[in-house]
Amino acid sequence: MTEFNIDTSLALSDGEGSSKRVDSNKYIVLHETTNNGAWNNAHNEKVNWATQEAYVQYIIGDGGKIYSVGSEGYQAWGAGSYVNANSPVQIELARTDDEATFKKDYATYVEFARSKAKQFGIPCVLDESGNGVKTHYWVSKNIWGNHTDPVQSYLLPHWGITQEQLAHDIANGLDGDGSSFKPVTPITPQVSRDVVTIQGGPATGIAGWNSKGEIIKGSNSTFVNGTSWKANHIQLVNGLPMYQVSTDEFIPKKYTDQAGIITINAIAGVDAVNSKGEKWNNSSTTFSDMSKWQSLDNGCKVINNRLCFQVSTDQFIDAFYTIGGGNK
Repeated sequence: MTEFNIDTSLALSDGEGSSKRVDSNKYIVLHETTNNGAWNNAHNEKVNWATQEAYVQYIIGDGGKIYSVGSEGYQAWGAGSYVNANSPVQIELARTDDEATFKKDYATYVEFARSKAKQFGIPCVLDESGNGVKTHYWVSKNIWGNHTDPVQSYLLPHWGITQEQLAHDIANGLDGDGSSFKPVTPITPQVSRDVVTIQGGPATGIAGWNSKGEIIKGSNSTFVNGTSWKANHIQLVNGLPMYQVSTDEFIPKKYTDQAGIITINAIAGVDAVNSKGEKWNNSSTTFSDMSKWQSLDNGCKVINNRLCFQVSTDQFIDAFYTIGGGNK
């Protein structure tokens, strides 16, 4: 079995993370982090596993490096209760904008997933029925959730890696260091800084609300899954963050493509603040434009009369500087 150099400096300590062993070895789950940098993401999971209730066993990136967070064979918090209970290993792939870095990351991602599948007696087949290696998107379509990673959210739009290529590579492996892989030129999607898309709501549509916290009768026939809406403001309505999509009409953030995350909308990045309203100087290099950060939708806090989203233990981002928040 291939030997891998695994960095354990950010691994959860005794008493951290779930103490439950997995029920069975059915799946290896593949994710992507939605933002750049493996070390940053591993560190975030290490220090925020309890408050954000999310972490996996491994994060790969930074030029093919592997960072350990959770313990193999114990339940991670990455893909819903059933899958977590039947996945001895879940793996995140960190984003990068550098092609050379990506080639190393992708090769390690594929080979490490294959290695862990073999270690736990799991077939090296991707997104087929029965046991095997599963994308988070497969989990969402077949078991629970609304995620599209790693192919639809990152590998395909940014690097041209199709579902078919990933399936082939998981089944057969890559040549050596991945030199047989030839990524296409990354696609730069059109950025819509004031648009959110409804997803994860009931088939009958979601209710719109007014600023008084009253349901707008019949609005569910308008706000249906898959429809996109211009949003120019976020505010709390009935204690939950909602996007303003017309003069006095709001839709809950938890039923949009920004559910559970925020996307930074500030060309130069934005500095976080702490719970006292004090600025984290120079943090704008971390909270860079269009980077995505996990943030519970009920974890908002008003700081200095500004609605802010919590992204770590004592770091908050002004909602104005997020997608749909009003910054244009």
